[in-house]
Amino acid sequence: MLQQGEILTLLRHFQYHIQNAVPVEVYRGSVYVDIGMVTAVDEGFVELQGTLYNRSLFTFISRPGY
Repeated sequence: MLQQGEILTLLRHFQYHIQNAVPVEVYRGSVYVDIGMVTAVDEGFVELQGTLYNRSLFTFISRPGY
């Protein structure tokens, strides 16, 4: 679906990553914050292995094959 390095913006992007266990990198601005598997998502937040990230404050980047 998404290529490596593409930004996840839609709910279906996150759902694809959950279903296929594709890792996601998290950034706040240009600062790297975390990498991991998405375990839950809704309109406001993304959960990576127990940590919640506000979708309006962070950027999520697809990292297949990481």
